[in-house]
Amino acid sequence: MSRVIVAMRDPEQRAHLVHILTAHGYVVTSTDDCTDLLACAHQDAPPPAVAVVDHALAIQGGEGWWKRLRDALPYASLVELPQPAHTNGSEMTLPRPAVNGSSGRPAGSIDPLLESVLPTPAGASKLATTRRAGRRPPPPEPFVGESPAIRRLAEASRQALRSESPVLIEGETGTGKGVLAAWLHRHGTRAHRAFVDLNCAGFSRELMDAELFGHEKGAFTGAVSAKPGLLEVADGGTLFLDEIGDMDLAIQAKLLKVIEEHRYRRVGDTRERQADVRILVATHHHLLDRVREGQFREDLYYRVSVLPVRVPALRQRRGDIVPLARCILASLVREGEAPALTAEAVGALVRHRWPGNLRELRNELERALLASQGGRIECRHLGLGGCSGDEEGSEPDGRTFADFEREHIERVFQEEQLHVGRASERLGIPRSTLYQKLRSFGMRPPRARLIPLAARQGR
Repeated sequence: MSRVIVAMRDPEQRAHLVHILTAHGYVVTSTDDCTDLLACAHQDAPPPAVAVVDHALAIQGGEGWWKRLRDALPYASLVELPQPAHTNGSEMTLPRPAVNGSSGRPAGSIDPLLESVLPTPAGASKLATTRRAGRRPPPPEPFVGESPAIRRLAEASRQALRSESPVLIEGETGTGKGVLAAWLHRHGTRAHRAFVDLNCAGFSRELMDAELFGHEKGAFTGAVSAKPGLLEVADGGTLFLDEIGDMDLAIQAKLLKVIEEHRYRRVGDTRERQADVRILVATHHHLLDRVREGQFREDLYYRVSVLPVRVPALRQRRGDIVPLARCILASLVREGEAPALTAEAVGALVRHRWPGNLRELRNELERALLASQGGRIECRHLGLGGCSGDEEGSEPDGRTFADFEREHIERVFQEEQLHVGRASERLGIPRSTLYQKLRSFGMRPPRARLIPLAARQGR
């Protein structure tokens, strides 16, 4: 069943919309508070497909609130009511320019603007059967490809599933650390409970304290009511702390107590609470360097790094770039098949350094998808440079992907002095795959040369 979150300040309008959505077969969670909305995003199954928020409540959330909501609901459609909604009999009408003073829709119907983003609930025949904006894509997988680096990551991640110990996910920005954390939760023993993520770099010490541990009424200026923290929201589930290397030292001390004693206190409270959560943390820093610099507690480092895994940079797994690109394109295209990549486009993707890793690759492909207008993606659509057709009127040279692949392999062999092991590691593919490609290209791997012992010893 599809779940919708309704967040509206006006109780009558909120109750009215909840009534209509429930009558159409949706599971509805309602709230009148922006903080509660963020908590609702992590509670109760199934995951929300749509969040309807009125303008007044969004203002209450303050600067950056929409970004936090998007981070909490990465696959949901967000609908903001630009002004208070109004009712007409038993009809819910979203704000829009009136046409002849009447919408002409039957009582109890849903406005097309809202209907366009609602997924079809089970058994509902009156609503449209195709609503692309509300369709939840399958969650991304972190192990696309066959490179040695990604195989090592997959093996280490499967070992982490056998334990409840904290996991430290290291890797450069944009490598997909959050995707791996979500996968660990989804395939672990706590998959049926909440998965709560928090970016530690986005909060001051005071805000982080209240956000993570919660606060009591009157604990500080503006605390008009008691609020649960994300530790409480994640109870029984998984708490993912992204960019933990930027966490304030005072908060680090409180987090250490949570990990070691499974206890914490809300801000302004004297009562200790139990914390039954699995901790996953991620950082783009080298935490040991942060420890030496006095920016990270050494005792906390050893507690969170019980099961360390490192997500490889995209340049370290070049053999995975093409399958990754095809997976990303398939996720970007909501209907039909993903467009094909020309051989020249593939060559440009493989040659690029990708300092922004998977995030940069996704952004580049999304831009190319728009530029190609649904047709095949050519090198000129990518904007990476080095295309034979960059100049107007030039003709493609007709080379295939196999031609580019063979040229790339030959160049790597030369640069690695015909060493198969080093070349396969640099290409990001197993040795067995490299041998198969060499045979398919009609190339034979160089035979090992026997060097006399005296020569090896410089005699």
